[in-house]
Amino acid sequence: MSKYAPLSDHLAERVDDQWRASFAEIEMVLGASLPKAARQPAWWIGTDKSHQKSWLDHGWRVSAVGEGMVSFKRTVAHEVQPPALKAASETASAQVHVRQAAGVAALVGGAIALVAGLGVLAAKVIGARKSV
Repeated sequence: MSKYAPLSDHLAERVDDQWRASFAEIEMVLGASLPKAARQPAWWIGTDKSHQKSWLDHGWRVSAVGEGMVSFKRTVAHEVQPPALKAASETASAQVHVRQAAGVAALVGGAIALVAGLGVLAAKVIGARKSV
């Protein structure tokens, strides 16, 4: 197991597509100190080192490095949807269907009222013609 596997796992479990972390936060995730070379942006940028592969292999890249901070960005679409977001999406979808059904019912009800009103008006006009 690579020394950087915990960082790789951490990034793989994230639901958002970006993570900006301090070196201290990354060291907490790793459970170990970063090497002195990690203080240099070149350590983070690239594709051929084993530590770089730990995030690249899971669809992440380093988008910025500076002032003791590293920004990671997901490079591939993230398909995992958090349960709360999924539930909210399904609830919103159900609400849209209810609103659409209510809208159709209101439209049909309005059309029936209009036809009934025209029928009453026609009956009055016919009744008025017969009495003339």
